[in-house]
Amino acid sequence: MPFLLLLFFAAVFLASPEKAGGVEPSFQAEVLPKSVKQGEVCLLKAGGSVSFKSVHGEFQGKRYPLESGNADQTYEGLLGVDLNTKPEKYGIRFVATDGSGKVDSQTFSIQVTKADFAVQKITLPKSMVDLDPKTLQRVNLESKRLNDLFQKFGNERTWKGAFIRPVEGELSGAFGTRRIINGQPKSSHTGVDLRAEEGTPVRASNSGKIALVDDLFFSGKSVILDHGWGLYSMYFHLSETQVRVGDQIPKGAELGRVGSTGRSTGPHLHWGIILNGARIDPFSLLRSTASLQ
Repeated sequence: MPFLLLLFFAAVFLASPEKAGGVEPSFQAEVLPKSVKQGEVCLLKAGGSVSFKSVHGEFQGKRYPLESGNADQTYEGLLGVDLNTKPEKYGIRFVATDGSGKVDSQTFSIQVTKADFAVQKITLPKSMVDLDPKTLQRVNLESKRLNDLFQKFGNERTWKGAFIRPVEGELSGAFGTRRIINGQPKSSHTGVDLRAEEGTPVRASNSGKIALVDDLFFSGKSVILDHGWGLYSMYFHLSETQVRVGDQIPKGAELGRVGSTGRSTGPHLHWGIILNGARIDPFSLLRSTASLQ
């Protein structure tokens, strides 16, 4: 539910906001939570006695917009901390511009702590691990295609309110798990695996635009949803897809069905989230947006 401005004045921050030239800031800002683990999401909030033309946060050289959708002149946005972010204290700068073009800013500190990611050993057919030159070329092209997609930053936010789980399956693969496949160390698991029966409907975790529908080597039949502001959700290993690129999708709409396509050991959904280039835990996104409407 929308937060109250009174909460801003009572909130305790990790560091006091910097005041430019000793001038009292025209708005109050907040970072929730004040300490996060690698791969988690922060909720950014700001508000004041006047409305602003724009409000955004700045973290590690990237811009994170905040948007007002409430009558009490409050602004909210999301910030993602990549799973490989070095554990230490960082600054987050809030910048607000009013209708006359006057700019006000505040800077807060946030502590990033180390996450204890698990280690998982998996055995797969050799052909899916030791790739021949033709398959390796395909994998590299697909990887570049996805990386290029995730670099696109839509200026319009299409998601609204709390995010939801795409399926209610049991967790079978945790976010950030360091995987060893056929004895070979591989890259970290950048999503969560949710076990479910073949054919179980897979729902959109929030509203957005379909950015990709394809059958990829590792992820099989895949759907990627663009929620705007650099926020993407991924749905992999589907048995079938039911959407097309460019479709505008409401939250909860059926995207496809659970399957075991691509590099998979059984029916499940791989659900991943990218936020402004950061690989984040989808469950952290659920927690950080649970109070939003």
